[in-house]
Amino acid sequence: MPFDFDQLIRDIDSIPDCSRYGRVTAVSGLMVEVGGIEKELSVGGRCIVETRDRRRIPCEVVGFRQGRALAMPFGALDGVGLGCRALVAGDQAMIYPTDAWLGRVVNALGEPVDGKGPLPKGPQGTPIRNNPPNAHSRARVGEKLDLGIRAINAFLTCCRGQRMGIFAGSGVGKSSVMSMLARFSAAEVAVIGLIGERGRELQEFITEDLGEEGLARSVVVCATSDEAPLMRKQAAYMTLAVAEHFRDQGR
Repeated sequence: MPFDFDQLIRDIDSIPDCSRYGRVTAVSGLMVEVGGIEKELSVGGRCIVETRDRRRIPCEVVGFRQGRALAMPFGALDGVGLGCRALVAGDQAMIYPTDAWLGRVVNALGEPVDGKGPLPKGPQGTPIRNNPPNAHSRARVGEKLDLGIRAINAFLTCCRGQRMGIFAGSGVGKSSVMSMLARFSAAEVAVIGLIGERGRELQEFITEDLGEEGLARSVVVCATSDEAPLMRKQAAYMTLAVAEHFRDQGR
């Protein structure tokens, strides 16, 4: 595989000229108070807290109190104590999807979790949290979309741009229907968000329900039920951002 020098140059250009950091002043439950960089942060912005053993925990700023920034972590706070460094990570979280993301499984931060190596970055970034389009500028529902399931095509016909909810009790086939939509629909790309699933169900869905055929044309974003609440929330935004990237390509 040829080395991507263009990607290397983009990575070098993205390195900040300097690092701005503050210190952890308090920890209460899942809330971290950070001082010293409150003027550099804003609600929705990111900071990275370093633990005693040099692990890095990404956090999201959710508010301010008495001149301190309040942040919630994307992971466990084990090892975080008073005085730990908190680095400013920027306000706008971006992802850089490409066609190489097809067939891959990523977490809520866009990091690969399938053991297939790092994900290449595309040339153009997509914000994880996009502003919704104005109601007057939204496209109308398009032509009929073949979902690959005759019963749904006949009794619940869907068109391009339309939403459809699948609601049912546990164990009656929701995952099976979703995997059939991913494998057999006329859509070129399927973006699947598995949020709040049990850990054992994730691999079962990917290997048995989705299969190699469905995974090859899909991007799976996962955040299991044992992960932090902020990770599960972020997974929903990540799923939409990846879907918007391929939507903008007409796929």
